[in-house]
Amino acid sequence: MKIVHISPSVLAGAPGMLADAQRELLGHHSVHFRVGDPGPHRDLMSPNSIQITNNAIDREAFLVHLADAEVIHVHNFVPPLLLRWAASIPAIYDRTWIYQVHSPTHERPLFGDLSADHGVRWHAKLAVCHAHPRMFPDFRPIPNVLYRPFISQNVHAAPSPAGPLRVVHSPSTHSQGRWSAKSDPLFELEMDRLKADPRVTVETLEGVSPRKVAMTRHVSQVSIDEVITGGFHLVSYEGLAAGNVVINGADALSHAAFALGFRTTEPPPWIVTDSAGVHQEIVHLINDPGRLAELMAAGHDYFWRVMAPARVVPFYDEIYA
Repeated sequence: MKIVHISPSVLAGAPGMLADAQRELLGHHSVHFRVGDPGPHRDLMSPNSIQITNNAIDREAFLVHLADAEVIHVHNFVPPLLLRWAASIPAIYDRTWIYQVHSPTHERPLFGDLSADHGVRWHAKLAVCHAHPRMFPDFRPIPNVLYRPFISQNVHAAPSPAGPLRVVHSPSTHSQGRWSAKSDPLFELEMDRLKADPRVTVETLEGVSPRKVAMTRHVSQVSIDEVITGGFHLVSYEGLAAGNVVINGADALSHAAFALGFRTTEPPPWIVTDSAGVHQEIVHLINDPGRLAELMAAGHDYFWRVMAPARVVPFYDEIYA
């Protein structure tokens, strides 16, 4: 199958990872083009994603792939530049077009359902199965795909028999939107308490490569996702995959979307709390090494049974059909 993914930005690497997994696990010809997010750090987030600018070479390369595509998978929206280029291909809108949202409503970069703005008849409309389906109730929940060559089932964290508990905090942005927020004053206070606790070492990672983040998780015991909005993010995937205890704020609607997207009735074994509870949850883990070890093992097992790319990527083939 020939698939072209299009997005306005790198989107935490999600479209690029899906394209990589489709190509390397299923043998599809899958490629991801983006218009925004130039720069070396964004390329590290999605190394096989192709960043397009308005020039003749990029236009030709994009159109060569698009002309052969059986499936055109749009993430958030098609940048106007690429939509103009696409219109030059005869009958391009007769292909299988998929629309997928990765961002919340009423906030940058999406603000709302833009599917009607493209003049496309969509074969399917998808929403990442985190907090998003409540904002797009007519869309089908679908998982993100965590697929990186350095994330392996055979490499995982272990409980620390001595010394402080190592906690990873890796916020991808500092947005303060209703659904995209990663922090609030109470959470910052809790993080300060953690950093002052001699039983804990906090590793805050910003602006580093996904490989460095994964390496750090592999020698840590806990990963903190955001606990502000009721949703969760790829941080929770990464923590479970590495064998960390994951702490997030996923509410009942996010858990329901997760179950639909991942096609499971088994809830993920993460710890759910809010801004006020982060330090206390860490203290509970310090005081109960047996529970810490049990949750680490359970999370690792869960990811590779339920959330592994080899299980999830074929869901997309079913949707494309």
